[in-house]
Amino acid sequence: MNIEKMLEMQTQVDAKIMEKVDIEAGLLQNNLKLALQVEIAEFANELQSFKHWKHSKVIDDAKVKDELADCIAFALALINHYDIGNLNTELMLNTNEAESENQDSDITYSLLEALRISSDIWGQDDVVNILLILLNLAKNTLHFTEEEIEKAYMDKAKINIERQEEGY
Repeated sequence: MNIEKMLEMQTQVDAKIMEKVDIEAGLLQNNLKLALQVEIAEFANELQSFKHWKHSKVIDDAKVKDELADCIAFALALINHYDIGNLNTELMLNTNEAESENQDSDITYSLLEALRISSDIWGQDDVVNILLILLNLAKNTLHFTEEEIEKAYMDKAKINIERQEEGY
């Protein structure tokens, strides 16, 4: 997965959005934080891991990847906002592929941790931690390949640029 390429694409998306928006930096930061939280919740809703009352869960991988892409987009937008010039783009993804006895529990825990951190983001380290949680969840628990994750993000970024060009 090429995080640097994804950051460059998000920079293009952000620039396209900001062409038509005049917003104070503090408000932009708050909007991005809230958007990230909303997207994490939408991602959780698609995964349904917390829905212990639902016995016939039908998970749509395309929708899951779409929501994951939205989470990645807002995490990358926050990284751009914080202007993390020295971000280590060789992010350490956990390669431990040990199977858990309870995948739903692992998913729910990871999403709650991402939401907990996102509720009190203080800077770049918090955003990078959220991104790592989401990428590790996608790779190790959901078993998406790095290529699938990157493709989902890049496809969504292209859609987001098209939306801006069409007056979204």
